[in-house]
Amino acid sequence: MFRNWDFERGVLAVMLVLILAGVGFIFWQRSVANALQSRLGAAEARLTKIGELAQQVLDLQAEKADDVVASGKVGPFAYLDQQMTASRIGKKFNTQPPQTDAHQNQGYQDDNYTLIVAQADYDFDRRTVANFLLYLEGNTTRMKVTQLTLDLSSRRGADRDSWKPRIRVTDRHPLASAP
Repeated sequence: MFRNWDFERGVLAVMLVLILAGVGFIFWQRSVANALQSRLGAAEARLTKIGELAQQVLDLQAEKADDVVASGKVGPFAYLDQQMTASRIGKKFNTQPPQTDAHQNQGYQDDNYTLIVAQADYDFDRRTVANFLLYLEGNTTRMKVTQLTLDLSSRRGADRDSWKPRIRVTDRHPLASAP
């Protein structure tokens, strides 16, 4: 059968094989395109989620840069002193060295600072104490008042709204990574 084939018949046979291969390639490409098209919705949803998470990261980085304690611009002791001055309560507290409570599994550490009235004749009304507490918590996200004890002032001549506060402030921060 192939003995009588001339050049034209050979070219036609090659062309037929190429056409069949091209048609097969088109069907294969359509099946791949359909499979990709069916997964496009899920990919778009993931991309939207990635965009939302990226925006949250950028917002948190901006918030951290604005936070003087979290960004490391001011240490906890200096921050407490700054807030005493800014709230106009004055530097009338002694700050005890922090008690550290490390939470290894969760990846953070709590440093608890206790503020005790420095002298026996210092006392404050509730509004002054509340203003100071607002300054402590309002200017950083990292330090929070975790305990407040108000003892009635025993100072001679103190009125019914004179208090000696004892304040515990917790500085929660991530554990330092081991090099």
